[in-house]
Amino acid sequence: MKAIKIAVIGALLAGAGVTHALWAEDECSTCTRTESGTMKGVANSGVVSFKGIPYAAAPLGALRFRPPQPAGSWEGTLDAAKYRSTCPQVKDPLEKYPFPGRVISSSDGHQSEIYENEDCLHLNVWTPAADHGKRPIMVFIPGGAFVVGNGSSDFYDGSRLASHDVVVVTINYRVGLFGFMELGAIDKNYAGSGNNGLRDQIAAIEWVKRNAAAFGGDPDNVTIFGESAGGASVSALLSTKEPSKLFKRAIAQSGTSNLIHSKEFALEAGKIIAGAGQYQSMAQLLKATPQELLEAQEKAFVKAEIGDLLFAPFVDGEVIVDEPNKLLSGGHAKDIDLIAGATQNELNYWSMYDSKYRNMFVEETDFGPASPPIPEQYRKEVEGRFGSSLDAHYAQVLGTDKSNFIRSAQNDDYSMIQPMRRMAERQGSQNPNVYLYRFQWKVPTSYLPKDVPDLGAVHALELPFMFGTLDLDWVPGGEQLEKERRGVDAVLSEQMLAAWTNFAKTGNPNGPNVPTWPQYNTTSRNTMVWSEHSKAVADPEPERRKAWDKEEFGSVL
Repeated sequence: MKAIKIAVIGALLAGAGVTHALWAEDECSTCTRTESGTMKGVANSGVVSFKGIPYAAAPLGALRFRPPQPAGSWEGTLDAAKYRSTCPQVKDPLEKYPFPGRVISSSDGHQSEIYENEDCLHLNVWTPAADHGKRPIMVFIPGGAFVVGNGSSDFYDGSRLASHDVVVVTINYRVGLFGFMELGAIDKNYAGSGNNGLRDQIAAIEWVKRNAAAFGGDPDNVTIFGESAGGASVSALLSTKEPSKLFKRAIAQSGTSNLIHSKEFALEAGKIIAGAGQYQSMAQLLKATPQELLEAQEKAFVKAEIGDLLFAPFVDGEVIVDEPNKLLSGGHAKDIDLIAGATQNELNYWSMYDSKYRNMFVEETDFGPASPPIPEQYRKEVEGRFGSSLDAHYAQVLGTDKSNFIRSAQNDDYSMIQPMRRMAERQGSQNPNVYLYRFQWKVPTSYLPKDVPDLGAVHALELPFMFGTLDLDWVPGGEQLEKERRGVDAVLSEQMLAAWTNFAKTGNPNGPNVPTWPQYNTTSRNTMVWSEHSKAVADPEPERRKAWDKEEFGSVL
């Protein structure tokens, strides 16, 4: 009788728009109720997880290329034990997926693995308890160049972060042309479609805030964090109309506003993609199968000669109200606390796609001639402002005459390291509660297989430490290292877990197990250097920084 009464009270509260979990206490210790219905999660090691939760309606049929719509409700209890989907994309060999895609063959015999399920707007939650606690909420936005990737992956397992008494959420959002193809030039009724992937992220955050109580979270204490495209998304979300109504704190990892597009480029990219698939109307685009659209996307990569730079959020004046750098400098997000940073050898990540681990940005690889991220004309402009040849300057600073090494360091600085620093400086001019980091841990050379070069601290390498999974089998030597050195590397992981969750709780990453991490400012330039011997360093590599001090690092295209 008591359980029935509690269930009735819970139903009434839910009908009034109030999320409630008390009804489940006598019946199901891992159940909770959201605005859409009841769900059952899984308890493991003191953390309850809920996976595959719809936060918006499936963008199918007429909803394709449209902003996300509210999720409907379901009958009975949703089984939230497993991930449910991956948004449409061509499988990336370095990404982690929860289940296999479908293998297809092109006319030339090339095989690809694709994911086609457009019913993919789901999120996943890890919490110490689905109660009425007021825990900080951390919403993670995964990367993947806005073309691949998903939050439904054990690579982003949030259980270890959640064990630090926070609620962790990972999200899926539409990628590639499904979420970032601007169709305003084809049909004015679809203007703004190139920011639908960003709208998905906003919808997910809003859903989390509305349903926070169901997971023991505080809707007024939300931290967003993301890496790569997820980091650029953080920059974009800081540039929405009222970011402080969405979240209180932000962590941008290896991705900032230099990856965001202009409206002009977004419109042109939409034409390129439609042309690659010979689509002349919205009717054709809406009728096409996911496979056909993905094939058109792949053709567009080749035609445009800029690969996945075709896709990113863009400054439309509505969702992203203005150029992010301008907004940060002007105090648009002054109420938001910020952590920002990069890895030491960012672009060596892409060397792992080459059979000989060559850096495609400085030398010829399996994919053809080098594709320098720094255009020669821009290089000349930088050298004119700096007053010195970048090659000569880096040769002296690095103590080497190896051109590949010199150019790699420049590319890392230009693409990630220095833009993240400038982001911290802009926000710090309005809000002093800003922290900068550099991730320098790398696989020790003794663990590297024969003929594999030392790639250093590549893009995304901080994620297994920050999530506490220590999942390193995707980097050369990582699998053996996991077996033999897990205890050693767990020290760094615990430091980062503590710092990220402390920041989510109070806006200050410092505390037990965290080396003293001062705020960043342009006087001391204190930067946390994460490594086997983590510590804050005043102005690491100052001569490299000085070469880029006058650069704005605005939108690339």
